[in-house]
Amino acid sequence: MASDNTAPATETGQNAEEVGKKAVDESGVSTQEVGKKPGDEPETSIEKILKIVTTLDNRFPQQPEQQRMSRSETAPARPTPSGNQQPTTGGLAKTQSDTTALATVRQSEHAIPKLKRNLRLLEEDVSKLQDLNIEVAEEVRRQIRPLDNLLKQVELGSTNKQLTEGNKNDLEKVNKKIFNLMCQVPLLPNKRKNNRGFDADDGNGDNHGKPIVCLPGIHANEEELKRLAVFRDVQTKFEQLDGDKKIYLLTFAVFPENQEVNRTMLMYWWIGEGILTYRVTPPKKGMVLADEDKPENVVKKVLKEFADKKLIEPVKNKRKVEPSSYKMTPFVHASLVRISMEMKLFNMYQKGEKPTMQRSEMNKVCLVEASSSQPEAKANKMLFADQIETVFNVSERFPDFTFKWFSKDQTSGKRKLNRLSTTTYKELKVFYLGRWERTAKRHIEVENAELMKNLKHMTKLKLLSFQGISRIERLDDAVCKLHDLIILDLRACYNLEKLPDKIDSLKALTYLDITDCYMIDRIPKRLSWLGNLEVLKGFVVSDATDEETVCTLAELEHLKNLRKLSISINKDVSVSKLFVDIENFDRLEKLKMAWGGINVHKPADPHSGVKNFLRQMTFQELQPVKKVPKKDRDPVHLPLKLKKLDLQCFPKSDLPSWLQPNMLGGLEKLYIKGGTELTGFGTQPPKEATACQVKVLRLKFLPRLKVEWRDLQLYFPRLEFLDKYQCPQVSFCPTDGIGIWRKKD
Repeated sequence: MASDNTAPATETGQNAEEVGKKAVDESGVSTQEVGKKPGDEPETSIEKILKIVTTLDNRFPQQPEQQRMSRSETAPARPTPSGNQQPTTGGLAKTQSDTTALATVRQSEHAIPKLKRNLRLLEEDVSKLQDLNIEVAEEVRRQIRPLDNLLKQVELGSTNKQLTEGNKNDLEKVNKKIFNLMCQVPLLPNKRKNNRGFDADDGNGDNHGKPIVCLPGIHANEEELKRLAVFRDVQTKFEQLDGDKKIYLLTFAVFPENQEVNRTMLMYWWIGEGILTYRVTPPKKGMVLADEDKPENVVKKVLKEFADKKLIEPVKNKRKVEPSSYKMTPFVHASLVRISMEMKLFNMYQKGEKPTMQRSEMNKVCLVEASSSQPEAKANKMLFADQIETVFNVSERFPDFTFKWFSKDQTSGKRKLNRLSTTTYKELKVFYLGRWERTAKRHIEVENAELMKNLKHMTKLKLLSFQGISRIERLDDAVCKLHDLIILDLRACYNLEKLPDKIDSLKALTYLDITDCYMIDRIPKRLSWLGNLEVLKGFVVSDATDEETVCTLAELEHLKNLRKLSISINKDVSVSKLFVDIENFDRLEKLKMAWGGINVHKPADPHSGVKNFLRQMTFQELQPVKKVPKKDRDPVHLPLKLKKLDLQCFPKSDLPSWLQPNMLGGLEKLYIKGGTELTGFGTQPPKEATACQVKVLRLKFLPRLKVEWRDLQLYFPRLEFLDKYQCPQVSFCPTDGIGIWRKKD
């Protein structure tokens, strides 16, 4: 048998090597691609298009006023969620066919220069991909010979049925080279296969690169499903829940089974629906609101109850003290889908196995993949749009058609001849077009930003989410008409450059998230007039000098209800000055500060947190912090109610005296992530345990921090959880293989 196997294996190795050699010609360009004809190379086509566009440009030259391109026109290309470089083109205006339009188009949307620039950027990307293709081909070809030799050795020793240690070492060397090569290949979205279930290979959620296992047909067979013990168990537990909790649980029906659903996203949705009270401030002056009544704690309690009943499962993560995401098993999910259908809550699963977009009898609309191609996507086909309460994007990549449903001029149902009034859409409470997944694998974009003008007709909207949507350069002023808006979620809108100057018109705004909006370099002053604002994520401290229009960090003191604040620091300012500005934030409970890197307008790779830290630390080395001016005083204390402090890319070599462990007051969580200069927590370890209250300590990407476990115990005597990562000089810690230590009960 050994001799039978040897010849084919060797021949296979030789053939593979020959193919590898043929794959790259003398010029280094692949010539053996299947079905490829001469002239089909992308760079050839790009060159032809460039010639045509150049001719057009010469024939229709720009007017002087059109040559003053907006900043977005000249902004560098940025990575899309798929990992590829994509130029910023902004919102697309309506295109006109006649040549006179080329001279009158808006200055930021001149078609020919945009096309020329994008073609050049595409040409560069194609060239990089070809270089990578050649590198991969060469490296893979090199691994054929050692693997072929290994196979010969194994076949010669056919009596031995186990690999020797030498064989294992050889395989491990090859595996490391292949793995390193794999990491260089950009992450690309998989193409959908028609024979797969809903989101089977969509990449939605964080499934660790594995295909999503989906059983969309379980709920369809009602009789079989109701015979199952799991259905009866789920139904019994569902009926035992209080009224609002039933709706909480049924929201899981819109997500694919076994997909991670984030707790904060659920809280936003429930608040928007009006089933979760959002106020966290006491109703009367002098009263103290209990912690368990705050929305985030209510959500934690509800989800824990569901988990205890085995209705959902917490997603385990050793690096988290408590779960922040949950998922639902297929049979429980199918049972809830059936229950939600009987209650007429959602109407995604009526036709066949593939979910479709329909308005349910309870006026909920869920967008699924290819919804934009359905007849109902047209404004005159979505009947009774004025009654819709919720629009939630489950898996659609191009959701901007939904704006047309809420246009003042659209016709609907029986009102074919009458225009709808501006107050018609008062039922709409949730407009969630953005990404619900925490990962950036699903790319979403709005092709026509002009449609956002229709926001002004959604007069009773409470939740607006554009999370992760590209091509939105600015929010239309129409958003300022949403006086009942509680949550504005703009997280990871990479192209967003500006917030509305009249943002204070959003009187009810309580949650504002502009995290990872890297193009924003100034915050409008009127933001500090939002008296109800409690959570502000992504505030920018920049070099903007217009004091009359730009909001400063110190001015946030006017936000008397502010509980959570995250800051991006793009300005040469002392650490003392920053903490002096916030020391009187009486209600502040959670604070995050990130220094450097963002103000160069290079968005972080959404697939790699490590790259983000490295980019920030590199920028930090290029932009050393200047000496602190004498006029800057040290803060007297941290905000009195502060429980969590997160410092990213900290610019100092030591923590200031007022920020050392013995001065942290009632702080319970301390995170220090990134900082090439930080060497220690103080001048020397304390001789005895301090009064520090910190229970959770995270230390990441701190190459110079030098401290031993015994000193950490003196600095933080009440420590219950330690997360240590990429900190080579934090030594002798009793952590596990990934750097985690938990105090034993």
